Formats: sequence, structure tokens, C-alpha cells
Amino acid sequence: PIPSKAEDDTGPFIICVDASGSMRGFPEQCVKAIAFALMQIALADDRDCFVVLFSTDYVTYELTRPDGLREASDFLSYTFHGGTDLSPAITAALTQMESDKYTNADLVILSDFIAPKQSKDMIAHVDKLKLNKNRFHAISLSKYANPELMNIFDHHWAYVPTVGQRFVKQK
Repeated sequence: PIPSKAEDDTGPFIICVDASGSMRGFPEQCVKAIAFALMQIALADDRDCFVVLFSTDYVTYELTRPDGLREASDFLSYTFHGGTDLSPAITAALTQMESDKYTNADLVILSDFIAPKQSKDMIAHVDKLKLNKNRFHAISLSKYANPELMNIFDHHWAYVPTVGQRFVKQK
């Protein structure tokens, strides 16, 4: 079904950023840059934005104030370098989606998705939230991503840089 208004498709952002050891270097820089760009879009479009930075543990940040981008930059400088545990990060995101402030949200997970698949309960929870106009997006930065993790997402983009793409000779 096509929404009656374009606004039906724009709600808040919830962004989960993988800062685990497997993301060290270029992939971590890339996902943090994408997250920062999404935060800029959220501010420009007056959309609420909740960010989860995760590894085996997680920390959260809510982009709310005019100085939010400076604080967001500081927040995104955190790194864990542990393993990748998506469950606590997704649970934090789903909890936000259940609040009035974050209904009709776009959840964007930026990760290499080198992690175990999610539980059946988690998948059922995601499916229930999809019925409330929440959307789930994945941006993967690894050719080793677990394909079983991608089933919960409405959209999935993969970026796997090669040496040729990372080092392009200029004139």
C-alpha cells in the first residue's frame, strides 16, 4: 500500500553502530561517517535520532540539542574492540521503537554482521514492530556477514571495498 502522505514514511532514526574489534580500521571509520551523516539528516529534517554504539556492550546517545553534532562526534569516537553482540543493541533499539517518541522509526544497523543469528523471539518482536510502520535497514561492511542475520531487514546494502576501490589513482 502507498501511504497517503510522504510524511508517513519519515519518522525518527535509530542508528546502531558496530564498534567491535572486527570493525577496526576502515570499516569502523566508514560506519561512523555514515552514522554522522544520518545524524545530520535527522537534524536538518527535524527528526528525532537515537544512537547505539555497540560491541559486546553498548552505550546510547540521543541527538536532541543544537550542539548535538559536536557531542555526537565525541560519542562516535568511542570504541570497544570486543566481539559483536547484536542482541543488546537491537533490544535497546526495539525498546525505543515501542515508545511514543520513536514510533514509525527507521532502524539502521551499520555492522560487518559477523555474529550469530538472532533468536526466534527477537525476530517475532521485529515482525510485530514492522506492523506499526517501523522500518529495518542493514548496511554491511563485510563479505563475511552472516546471511541468517539479514532476514529481519526490509532493506540491506553491502559494501565490500577492494584495494582498487580504496586506492584510486588521481591525475
